Amino acid sequence: MSITDLKFDIDRHSKTPMWLQIRNEIINCLYLDELRPGQLIPNEKTLVELFNVSIGTIRKAIGVLEKEGILIRKQGLGTFVFQHDKNSFLFEYFHFALNGSDEKKSPNVELISFTTKKSNKSESKALKIPEGTNIYHIYNKLGLNKKFYIVDKIVISHAKFPSLTEEIFRNRTNTIYNLYQNKFNIFITNCSEKIKAISSNEKISNLLNIELNSPILKIDRIGHTYHNEIIELRTSYVHTSDIEYIQSQNSMFGE
Repeated sequence: MSITDLKFDIDRHSKTPMWLQIRNEIINCLYLDELRPGQLIPNEKTLVELFNVSIGTIRKAIGVLEKEGILIRKQGLGTFVFQHDKNSFLFEYFHFALNGSDEKKSPNVELISFTTKKSNKSESKALKIPEGTNIYHIYNKLGLNKKFYIVDKIVISHAKFPSLTEEIFRNRTNTIYNLYQNKFNIFITNCSEKIKAISSNEKISNLLNIELNSPILKIDRIGHTYHNEIIELRTSYVHTSDIEYIQSQNSMFGE
């Protein structure tokens, strides 16, 4: 079913502003797969008719969704649902470049391990699943110029990705978030990160071929989907001997 086939009932007497109601309705369309990543959304005139509101209200709702990174406007083409790909990964999620370089390049990635485990207390609390639920533990190494600087530990629920296998994960042709999006219809809408300086333990030291207790960065990232549901727990261990952190922003991802 297309979004243009749906009927929307905007409550003009609600304390929730109409633009926010429209924003929430569009999020629901994405959640229910009535809009797909990469899809062109209806033009402003059509949206005005669908929601029976002014064009100013539509523009406010669409503008907020653009700032949230849910929609992206392409000059001369229209407004599209944002889609994860290698370019968006470099822009929003991979923040490292070789020392002295302002240019971020796609890292080379090597799968270390892919296992199914039972969730512990902290994992269960974060993912809002019962303790002892099946989860995947995935370890990757990421590097630049054929040298590895980063180890990623990824934790996701088996129930969200029931048909995921090591072969599917290893043989993906795009980013991990693109795999979530295109094969499992799970779209990472936003992430939160915490960064802390720590010393490398034995496992990380061996994987990155560095001395035990070397100074590294520990980055904890939580990946959310629509309605702020937590989908992924990711911890990155970064040895910054030859790389540095670079962050840039674009207005479509917020101010």
